[in-house]
Amino acid sequence: MKYRFIIIFFLYSFIINAQMPGGGNQKDMMKLMKDIKGRVYGKLIDSKTKKSIEYASVVVLWFNKDSLLGGTLTKKNGEFSIDNLPAMGGFRFKATLLGYKTYETKFYIQLPNKIEQDLGDINLEIDEKLLNEVEVTTKKNNIVMSIDKRIYNVDNDISVKGGTAVDVMKNVPGVTVDADGNAQLRNQSPMIFIDGRPSNLTLQQIPADQIDRIEVITNPSVKFDASSTGGILNIVMKKNLKPGYNGMIMGYAGSSDRYGGMFNLNVKEGKWNLTSMYSYNQAFNNTVGFTNRTQLDSIQKTLGYYRQDNLVRQLNAFNFGKIGLDYNINNRNTISINSMLMGGVYETNDKQNYNILDKNRVQLFYGKRVNDQAAEFQNYNGQLYYKKIFPKVGQEFTSDLNYNHTNSKNDYLFNTESHIPPDTIIIGNTFQKNNGTTTSNQFVLQLDYTNPISETKKFEAGIKSYFKNSISINDTKNAQVNPDNYTYDSVMSNHYIIDDMINAAYINYNSKTIFDISYQAGLRFEQSYYEGTIKNKNQSFSYNYPSVTGDLLKSIFPGIYFSKKIIKNQEFQINFSRKIQRPNFFQLMPFIMFADKQNYRIGNPQLKPEFKNIA
Repeated sequence: MKYRFIIIFFLYSFIINAQMPGGGNQKDMMKLMKDIKGRVYGKLIDSKTKKSIEYASVVVLWFNKDSLLGGTLTKKNGEFSIDNLPAMGGFRFKATLLGYKTYETKFYIQLPNKIEQDLGDINLEIDEKLLNEVEVTTKKNNIVMSIDKRIYNVDNDISVKGGTAVDVMKNVPGVTVDADGNAQLRNQSPMIFIDGRPSNLTLQQIPADQIDRIEVITNPSVKFDASSTGGILNIVMKKNLKPGYNGMIMGYAGSSDRYGGMFNLNVKEGKWNLTSMYSYNQAFNNTVGFTNRTQLDSIQKTLGYYRQDNLVRQLNAFNFGKIGLDYNINNRNTISINSMLMGGVYETNDKQNYNILDKNRVQLFYGKRVNDQAAEFQNYNGQLYYKKIFPKVGQEFTSDLNYNHTNSKNDYLFNTESHIPPDTIIIGNTFQKNNGTTTSNQFVLQLDYTNPISETKKFEAGIKSYFKNSISINDTKNAQVNPDNYTYDSVMSNHYIIDDMINAAYINYNSKTIFDISYQAGLRFEQSYYEGTIKNKNQSFSYNYPSVTGDLLKSIFPGIYFSKKIIKNQEFQINFSRKIQRPNFFQLMPFIMFADKQNYRIGNPQLKPEFKNIA
């Protein structure tokens, strides 16, 4: 096209400026110009669904005559191109397909700069007169299988209406949920993604009514983070696809003081699409539990017994707000700005009664303990997203810049009362107070490219950069007998500053063999950097892979997947991948999170990652 334009421009300039005595040169130029042909091209799409229209008839006629100059059928992606048109003149373009209204427009081809006309994306409207008596209904399957994931469609599950993602996960095959709302996949803790990106939200903070589907990825491909050793639960949120104005308001109430409500408003006009939503839910959870333990020495000899009964009452209350704005630059380029605001409080009262017995089951100590927790958090998320689709179906490029800011506060008070039988001997009360705060800022930049080489082959590639800075402060104080006389505990108190950075790149290839076996193979490279400082103790710790040549293998993560359909509803899969297991937030956070007379749980920010081979 570039060279054709240069030749045309040269000829046009020559005709205008050259001196042609007798007109001989002009006749030669006009003869040469007869060999130059025009072209018109574009794409047909459905005006409502915005999907490509294939096999529609498109023709070009003279401006005021019905003489046919050229025609063709649209391709699977809706595109068309009609060549060999006269290089000068006015024309009519007509598109027809059964069930749609006939589309007609006029255009011109004129030297030197309008020899090729792009009609852009043409919207065909459905012919209501033809289709008003036709009703087509369809329903998504509850579960859809693919080579690397299972998809659970939430719309078909009316039992989760008014609930949270915890209620949804309880109905997803292969996923289990414990009493605290934590999901388990193959007896491991999976990563929680929202719309394909890692999230700091818990399942309790995500309204079920905003979820479109759950993607269960047991062994993620190289397209995902290598740290996803426990798999991925990707929560795909609903998108507004309806034109015009629409919204919904709902509320609910239930036992255990469960209350909540939600409203959303969606506006789609022309190239703009606005989505907004806000929800609130709260619930009191009452839990009764017990612990029976046999105390053993190093040679497994019984030393004594421990018994504890728990009565826990917990309040969970969450706010969730989301607003998003999409702008369709054209039918192949879209830019989006999204923001989410979340907040919540946890209030827990844990009453414990314990007994310590000797090996003959004679009571040595007994007492009670009350753990009071008051925690809250605020999370702010902003996203700038760009998507470009190409004329080839399935070929696309996406870029995503994501910022996340979190503030959290955790206050604990442990009140322990101990007795030695008989009741006249009282050891006295001990108190421990923990006040912790965490502030973090997280940045993620990700670029992904997908190219379907053919109907059975696909190539993917991408890069990602992740950086997180967090500051955690924990002050611990202890008191004996008098709760107003606390002393600072320098051993348990810490002030951490942590920098965490991961840079990654991947390539992935997907194909199908002649034996109808699908396979996927890819390679991911990740640079891992982690540095922590304990300011109040002048200590530091870090790791960096790869830092030397010998660490190179610690940064390479292959993934190979095979799938073979046996019959219609049965499929055989086998896969292998290498993963890295980095410590999670609770394993690193240096705060006491759960405690009783015999157990204390505290994170260790000096933990380093582990490497796993998964099949």
